[in-house]
Amino acid sequence: MPKNKKVKQLEDSAPHDDYHENENRVYVFNNVLFNFNMYINADNADEACEKFDQCGFAHRSQWKIMVELGSQPAEGPHGE
Repeated sequence: MPKNKKVKQLEDSAPHDDYHENENRVYVFNNVLFNFNMYINADNADEACEKFDQCGFAHRSQWKIMVELGSQPAEGPHGE
């Protein structure tokens, strides 16, 4: 994969406040063909994509990208 390949820009959906601006997030790259996940720690979506591109995986269209936010629901809607 060429090093000068342009990284696809992703919109950062996390709220923009002091807590989230300084938080390192976990980005999950899910391979939809083989059903496995690769986890990347990064400060933002652009950095996560750069790290992913350095791995040199082919067929970028086979990957979906998800992000873990610092504020995750811990229990179900009824406290279960």
